[in-house]
Amino acid sequence: MKKREYLFIILSSLLALLPGCGGEAECPLNSVALARFEFRDSKTHVPVQITSGATVTGIATINGVLDIDTVFNQAQNYMSVPLSYTDKTTYVIHYTEIMRDTIEVKHKNIPFVSDIECPAMMFYEVEDIRYTTYALDSIKLVNPQITNEERINFNIYYRAASAD
Repeated sequence: MKKREYLFIILSSLLALLPGCGGEAECPLNSVALARFEFRDSKTHVPVQITSGATVTGIATINGVLDIDTVFNQAQNYMSVPLSYTDKTTYVIHYTEIMRDTIEVKHKNIPFVSDIECPAMMFYEVEDIRYTTYALDSIKLVNPQITNEERINFNIYYRAASAD
């Protein structure tokens, strides 16, 4: 009898050291992938702040319905904005009522699951970018992989106002 008790104690101790199933998954804290655009001076490449009155709307067609929503309205030197689950996302930067630039990002959607117990995420790979140049000078693709990690994806270059 003592052998069985001794064996039971040893096996119980060993099983306690093994990782268990059904434990809590370590899901990412941030499960949303956002495209990060940095605003920069086209000559010096230093960060510049977008005007305080500027707003950015995102435009997507979902199931044949046009969805327009304000996605950014802060005076900062960058913006982090969501992308559409379709293959194209359009942003309109409204500087004034009549002055605006349009940015169209064509992307591949990449569904991602880090763990079966964690929610699914959508990552993106930028395939093409088109834009108007009314106030902005150019846009450079810095990193085509858009994930839930915060990193620069695009630099938007603006021509600095000349002081005459």
